[in-house]
Amino acid sequence: MTLVRRYRGVLAVVALVLATAVLVALLTPRSDEAEFSPESVAPGGGRAVARVLADRGVEIAHVRSWSAAAGAAGAGSTVLVTRPDLLSEGRLRELAASGADLVLLRPGAATLEAVTGDVVPDATVPDGTVPAAVRDPGCDDPDARAAGTARAGGSVYTASGDATACYGGSWVRAGLPGGTLTVVGQAGLLTNRWVAQDGNAALALRTLGAHRDLVWYLPDPLDTDSPTVPLSALLPRWLGPAGAVVALAAALALLWRGRRLGRLVAEPLPVVVRAAETVEGHGRLYASARAGDRAAHALRTATLRRLRAGTGLDARAGVADVADQVAWITGRPAAAVRELLAGAPPRDDPALVALALALDALERDVRTPSPRKVDQQ
Repeated sequence: MTLVRRYRGVLAVVALVLATAVLVALLTPRSDEAEFSPESVAPGGGRAVARVLADRGVEIAHVRSWSAAAGAAGAGSTVLVTRPDLLSEGRLRELAASGADLVLLRPGAATLEAVTGDVVPDATVPDGTVPAAVRDPGCDDPDARAAGTARAGGSVYTASGDATACYGGSWVRAGLPGGTLTVVGQAGLLTNRWVAQDGNAALALRTLGAHRDLVWYLPDPLDTDSPTVPLSALLPRWLGPAGAVVALAAALALLWRGRRLGRLVAEPLPVVVRAAETVEGHGRLYASARAGDRAAHALRTATLRRLRAGTGLDARAGVADVADQVAWITGRPAAAVRELLAGAPPRDDPALVALALALDALERDVRTPSPRKVDQQ
């Protein structure tokens, strides 16, 4: 019980931290918060589309590893890759040759080059993106025409050969060996925020629900074999703007609250403590801590400093030099003076008192040398 009372403050803090951790764990949502995840209820998640597909009899396999995605891809299935630029050229070609219908969200030029030569980013558009807007299909693809107007924009592409570009190039369909390739540049079609508007839901269902089996693949940046994956792929997109805002706020706070150095202002002390009271306070602290060795060291250090000044020695003179000079002035044996200034610490309080008296007597002898030494001088 003594230990409990002694450390009750620490135990209270530990208990508070544990209670907070448990409360946070209980209040944390159980659903996945990853972007485009079929289990995420966040605005950028895809749970709404996944639920509608499941109600229509589509079996969704939510995978994050390449081995699981490659094992589930095959003829008679649809494979959705939410971040295709994280996959290497070899893995992209393996998916394209699997016979599955491949759906890629916002792929880059290198990704498309590994899969097909009929679809490329639109080089006439700055940065390859256009503002989001609701548009008509503008093509003859049956799925796009059945969906009608839908959210378009984002990344846009141009089609050649047998490929068909719809919605201003933000939805393109091309052929693959044994399957099809659908490039979706406007990924908002699959998100909870936009799926219920216009023809987004119909276009999303026709894009992903053509087969009974759907592989919903969210590539893990640490599970890729591509040597060109940048480190920035591991960071959320909002980190850069958020860091800039925090840095700007910190700089403004420093300018607002920073100290301005000016002339020193002399202020009267609220309380004047006498030197004797300070010495008594230090002595009581040493006594309560039973630190006789430290008290003796403090006494000897102070005596050495005064003896160096009193004998005209340098402030860095060693104990032996001080002892020799003091012995020459006082007539005491040099060995006895060295023992007094740098000997063993006292064993108890009476020995400490005796040491203090001996040091005081030594200083008096230096200030008032013996008559024999005075005559010799």
